[in-house]
Amino acid sequence: MIINKRLLSIGVLSGWLLGCAAPVAPPSKEYLLLDAKLEQVSALPTSAQSVQLMPVVVANYLAGNDIVLVSKEGVVHRSQQNLWAESLSAQLTRLTQQRLENTLPQLSWFSGQRLPAYAIAELSIEVDKFYADLEGQVHLSGRWQLMSAEGEVWRTQAFYVQSSLNADGYTVLVQTLSLSWFDEVVNPMANQISQVFKSP
Repeated sequence: MIINKRLLSIGVLSGWLLGCAAPVAPPSKEYLLLDAKLEQVSALPTSAQSVQLMPVVVANYLAGNDIVLVSKEGVVHRSQQNLWAESLSAQLTRLTQQRLENTLPQLSWFSGQRLPAYAIAELSIEVDKFYADLEGQVHLSGRWQLMSAEGEVWRTQAFYVQSSLNADGYTVLVQTLSLSWFDEVVNPMANQISQVFKSP
C-alpha cells in the first residue's frame, strides 16, 4: 500500500511538471470594425425610395474569423491570436447599412428577411481584398452594383483602396481598415446612389 501511494505521488508530480513544461498559448484577442464617424455624417437629399442591401460577399479566404495578412507573393498569414469577433461579412453588412441609413435617410433600407411585399431596388457589394500586407499597407478592393426592382443595372463601380498603417499592432490595423472602408468605399458609393435617387 505504501508503494502504491508513492507511485501515485510520483505520477501526480510528473504530470504537474509536464503541465508546467508545456508551452502556454497567449490568450486570443477579438476585434470589431467600428464606424467612429457615424454620428458626424451629413445627410444627402434623395427622393423617397426603398432599397434592399444584400449581405456583403467576401472572398473565401476572408470568410473565417482569423484576421489575415497577405504578402506580395500572395502568401496568406492567418493570426491565431487576433480574430474577428464576428464574421467579416456580417460586420460589413450591418455597418454599411447603418452608415447608409444616416447618409441617405430618405431611402428605406431593408436587409435579411425584413422585406416589403413589393419589389424594390437592390444594392450588392463584393469584397476581394480586406487586409494588410507585410510592408504596412492596407488593401481593400471589390465592386458594388445598384439594380432597379425590374433588374436594370442603374450603377456599378469597382473600388480599390490602399493606405498606410501609421503604427504597428492589430488595433491600428482594424482601425485603418474601418476608416478606409467608410471614407473610401461607402461614402463615394453613397454619393453615387444619391445621384441615382435625386429629388425631383
